[in-house]
Amino acid sequence: MEVDNGMDPQTGYCAKSRIYYSKLVPGEIPSERTDLVTYLFERRRGDGAVVAVVDGRSGRKLTYSELEQSVRVVAAGLVERLGVKKGDVLGILSPNSVEFEVLFLAAASLGVVASALNPLNTNGDVKKLFRVAGAKYIFTVPELLAKAEATGLPVVVIEGDEASSKLGDSKKPFLRYSDLLSGNPRNIPRVQVSQEDPAAILFSSGTTGESKGVVLTHGNFIAMCAVVTAPRVDGGLNKVVLHLIPMFHIFGLLVSVGNIARGATVVVLPRFDFLEMLTTIQKYQVTSFPLVPPILLLMIKQDVVQKFDMSSLRNIGCGAAPLGKEQLDQCAARFPNAKLLQGYGLTESSAVGSCTPADGAEFADHFGSAGMLGPTLEAMVVDPLTNEAVPPTKQGELWLRGPTIMKEYVGNAKATAEAIDKDSWLHTGDLVYFDNDGYLYIVDRLKELIKYKANQVAPAELESLLLGHPAVLDAAVIPFPDEEAGEIPMAYIVRKPESALTAEEAMKFVAEQVAPFKKIRKVAFIEAIPKSAAGKMERRKLVELSRLQSKM
Repeated sequence: MEVDNGMDPQTGYCAKSRIYYSKLVPGEIPSERTDLVTYLFERRRGDGAVVAVVDGRSGRKLTYSELEQSVRVVAAGLVERLGVKKGDVLGILSPNSVEFEVLFLAAASLGVVASALNPLNTNGDVKKLFRVAGAKYIFTVPELLAKAEATGLPVVVIEGDEASSKLGDSKKPFLRYSDLLSGNPRNIPRVQVSQEDPAAILFSSGTTGESKGVVLTHGNFIAMCAVVTAPRVDGGLNKVVLHLIPMFHIFGLLVSVGNIARGATVVVLPRFDFLEMLTTIQKYQVTSFPLVPPILLLMIKQDVVQKFDMSSLRNIGCGAAPLGKEQLDQCAARFPNAKLLQGYGLTESSAVGSCTPADGAEFADHFGSAGMLGPTLEAMVVDPLTNEAVPPTKQGELWLRGPTIMKEYVGNAKATAEAIDKDSWLHTGDLVYFDNDGYLYIVDRLKELIKYKANQVAPAELESLLLGHPAVLDAAVIPFPDEEAGEIPMAYIVRKPESALTAEEAMKFVAEQVAPFKKIRKVAFIEAIPKSAAGKMERRKLVELSRLQSKM
């Protein structure tokens, strides 16, 4: 990246261009003709005997040589058994697994696009979102077979390490993942895949409640790897990484793909189980653990943690929400050998936005920060009222530009144009500021998304459902702080005259129509929803009201 000569080396800000530049140097970015899979395995040519991935439950391992061979075999199986071709979209509905990782890379090697969904989505959401993505096949696990079959698309079942009787419940023919393992890599057609070609379609909710498919290219993923392999970001401590973040999420794919680029050993667990997680850290001597705040809070507050050997931990990477000084101090006391590294990113920016330098002892002086602007990125902080870019310490909407920024929202040119302007700036919708040392602070989310654990919940979707109840006159949904989940959806409801609707009835009404992570978990009744002169809902006033009421 060409850096303006007027950049202040302390802040990273250039007063002339009003652009913030990263103070961190990225890892290598190859020529545009190199695809993601070629890039990853060429980096690891000397590491063939190193263990690449481990099934944390069974102990099944693949070295880097075996991982590459598995990717080539499965790629051949996709061609021979399914007839896939460049540009096709494969849907994945599955918890974390070694097979998930192999399948993603096998598809990418063919120029095939992987679209992964949260298994907690309803049958209706799964069908709708895979239709938006243009999926032609669905890869799933036995326990999700019925949900996958409801899409009407051909299904391939990933059996995993444990046989399941649920396979016998299907009334439709399906392939097994193991059927792909007879593929002959010599039969893979020659496919030219460039960094401009899409590699994944991942879904991110907007404030309108409409789910948008984020198209990420091979170049986006390679640039993401250039961030995590940057000398000051990597730090050399990511030797054995616990992979608990869901792979359907961009954070999870960063853990998968980024740590292959690093040459780390990735220990995969399918889902969160607290005691299993602790046992796995101890058993495999995990050195690096990317997680989200609710899990970190459990680790620093639950005394059972002290019964396990956590001394191997060197890096704890926390995303999704900033942590306060108290949590940082508690983490340092419980895990004295580990550095707590915080970061910020979006699906639209390939999970990259800011990161804590692994060698940055000065981070302790920047409590609440999300770290420094990530390598490869440029940023502007724009006052949403004046649309003017502002200098350090001034708040505004964060705009990002660089090679990690998404290509588009699939099939949604209008939403794409609203998110990325003519100068290639991604308007994040997040209110932020940089301090005088170049550290980024997230103040609020202009987009108004609610972050429940690792999931995003759109208030408008829940408001629409509430308004469908015969006893509801008006409704607004806001984020409410929760120590365990980060935020929970809270509803303010205006009841119709003479209605006796209760909070429990309202929550049940919504819970029956949404995925578990979208449920409303707190309700208050109000005489009127505050709105501006233009009729726009003023959620901020309700947020302030909820904070005030919680203190009473």
